[in-house]
Parts: sequence; structure tokens; C-alpha cells
Amino acid sequence: MKTARITALSGTLALGILTSFSCWAETASYLNVKEAEVEWESKAKAEVLDVEIETSGTVPMDGKAGAFGYGALTDATNNVVVLVTHLPIDDSSHEDAKSGFHTHVLDLKQPTAACTGATLEVDLENSSKNTAFDANYAWSIKGTKIKLEDIPMADLGDAGVENLVTFTIKPVLDAQQKPTNLCVTVAEQI
Repeated sequence: MKTARITALSGTLALGILTSFSCWAETASYLNVKEAEVEWESKAKAEVLDVEIETSGTVPMDGKAGAFGYGALTDATNNVVVLVTHLPIDDSSHEDAKSGFHTHVLDLKQPTAACTGATLEVDLENSSKNTAFDANYAWSIKGTKIKLEDIPMADLGDAGVENLVTFTIKPVLDAQQKPTNLCVTVAEQI
């Protein structure tokens, strides 16, 4: 088993590897990473990934805090695993009815004109072609602790985790209230 542990101390990360895309004061405490751990291990002849993130504040579970999530960036911005909520958009057959949280494997791209000011944009066309798009990975959120478990590395193109991120999402909807663009603004990247 390979483990990488990252600990935040007083707004900075040990080892100096935190890059913040927004000011600490402007970021909701549930998007501030206090500590994170990534583990790769072999289970039943497959490599799997486990991600644990502890935030500075309690993660809202009522579905009313807006669109936000937690992700592990792999292979630059391809095959990114996310735990996200964005009610009332329904794009998963596995979302939690109350909180809206669910998992995806997504591809990201540079923001288009529809996402001016965003850090990244979900590549909706390529993401929907991924067999792991509507993933049902084991996850839990308890207070400030987030866990994603047993994610098959094959679903991520066998790429390693390059960064962990917290983010907000701004959907751009068409007349039928379906997303045409999902604009991603990274709150914190480690």
C-alpha cells in the first residue's frame, strides 16, 4: 500500500505544496482542507484508490449549500474522480436523495466563454462517454471528514493522483433546465 498524507497547518500546508485559488476568508470552511490522505492498494487483483479529506468546517448535508465538491485530479484533467452535490441537476442514478452527493469520473477542460472567470470546465461531451461517469463508488461524509473508497485505478486510466481539490460549480442551463456547461472554480488545490 502506498500512502501520501498531507496536513494543513494554520492556513498553509506542510511541505509548502498548497496552491490556493482564492483567499481563505472568501472560501467556505467546508472547502478548506485541514488534512488529506491518498492511498493506493491492491485488492482482488486490482489497484484501488482511497481518498480521505478533513475540512476546517462541517460539510453541509442538507442539499441547500449550493453546488460544490471534492476531487482527485489524475492525468492532468482527464479521468478526475469527484464527490459532488449540485441539486437540482440530476445526472446520476446513485445520488443521495437528501444531500445530492454522488460520484463521477470526469474530464475537465479550459473554460469556454460560457464559463468566464472559472478555473476549469467539465468536458460534458467526453465525460459522458466515460463508462465510470455514473460511478457508484463507496463514499461517506461525517462532519468534517470525507472518504472515497475502493475506486478502481483502471477507471482513472491507471493514472496517479496529482492534486486534491475542493471546488464550486456554476451550471449554465438551457431552456429545458439541462446543463450546457458546468463551470468549476477551484477553492483549494493541494
